[in-house]
Amino acid sequence: MDTITKINQLSLHQGLISESAFIVKLTNSEFGIVEGSELLNRIESWLSANMMMSNKDVPLLIVNMENVDFVDSEGLQKLLDSLRLMQSQQSNLLLCSLKPSVRILFEITRIDQLIAIFANFDTAIAQFDMQLVAA
Repeated sequence: MDTITKINQLSLHQGLISESAFIVKLTNSEFGIVEGSELLNRIESWLSANMMMSNKDVPLLIVNMENVDFVDSEGLQKLLDSLRLMQSQQSNLLLCSLKPSVRILFEITRIDQLIAIFANFDTAIAQFDMQLVAA
């Protein structure tokens, strides 16, 4: 994977299998207002750069949360803002590798009804590639 950007708790990588997917791996154990704002800012910058470089569709964004133990309400809001931003560009944001404590939060708040969540990165990529083949 080619690193696109790296900043403290966040790295954005080109997808392994398809050029139509990018991966953000969160490395901090907590995801709150600071980390969420950083994610949203990086997505905005990435989308701007993508639009300036080409007229292609915006690639899918997969957020790998395997290192995240805690998400607060501000972090949830920033994830929803990121989802809306991706959808405004006719793309999507997926989550993978949520720990049980984080998964329960998404279920209680019903955010799992809004954002596709996959058990792990490989499952997310496999599902995405199956959709590309079917299209």
